[in-house]
Amino acid sequence: MQLRELLDSNKAAIVDRWCDLTLRVYPQQSAQLMQREKDRFQNPVGRVTRESLEMLFDGLRSGLPASEMAEALDGIVRIRAVQDLSSSAALTFLFDLKRAIRDEIGDDAVRRLPEAELPALEGAIDRLALQAFDQFVLCRDKIHELRIGEIKRRTSVLFERMGEDAVGPTNEPAECGPCDGANGGCGG
Repeated sequence: MQLRELLDSNKAAIVDRWCDLTLRVYPQQSAQLMQREKDRFQNPVGRVTRESLEMLFDGLRSGLPASEMAEALDGIVRIRAVQDLSSSAALTFLFDLKRAIRDEIGDDAVRRLPEAELPALEGAIDRLALQAFDQFVLCRDKIHELRIGEIKRRTSVLFERMGEDAVGPTNEPAECGPCDGANGGCGG
């Protein structure tokens, strides 16, 4: 039997297993809710995760290049980028697909596959993981830019409330009164 046939006939089980493995980064109660609740409004993270995994599985099964699966990666990567997860924890879900496939099709079926098929699929998964890492870094960079912008805005508002006598409009100290220039004074 060819790998594609095995993936087709075991799709539901593989995607279910992959989803279980993907959600394990969350607390157990949250993961169970994400698996159980099907309403997209009550469970947006679970829904996006499931939809993304199904699209990624279909793309890999069909042999799409990683560049054509960017949209399928986008939803899950964006969600994980805003969560308090390390990059390895956020992206390990892609490598979990290898485990899900082996768990569901079984070792005997894996041994009977033509020699190059499984390594080719696993290479495609690795390339997809590299693309996901790039997307994850871009999302995290954007989040950091937004946070810096917010800090700047808050600082500006704080200085406005304090009045410009603390800091002048050019972020230079406001002019002081005349001094004699002694002891490193401004000489003004």
